[in-house]
Amino acid sequence: MSRFSHTPTTRAEVQHEIDTLMRALDELRHDATRGSRHGLQDLRSRAEALWHDAHWDEHCADLSRRTRDAGRMAKDCARAHPWTTVALAAGACALIGYLVTRR
Repeated sequence: MSRFSHTPTTRAEVQHEIDTLMRALDELRHDATRGSRHGLQDLRSRAEALWHDAHWDEHCADLSRRTRDAGRMAKDCARAHPWTTVALAAGACALIGYLVTRR
């Protein structure tokens, strides 16, 4: 059925077009469902792999060590540059104050 044809369409042709569209929508829904199930299975398997990771304790220890190192570096930087630290703290307080009082 063409939009630009000048021949009148019959009820049977319209019904055929509706049926074709319904089949296409069903196929699209089926494909989308299959894709989302596949994505969910991938996500689930990755989460299970992370949960059952044998090196979990090593990862936690590494993260803890990196956090302590970052804290030490921040403390050393603050001691080496006290005026810069004060200026950054004042700027952060001003920004937070501005965001809180903004309507």
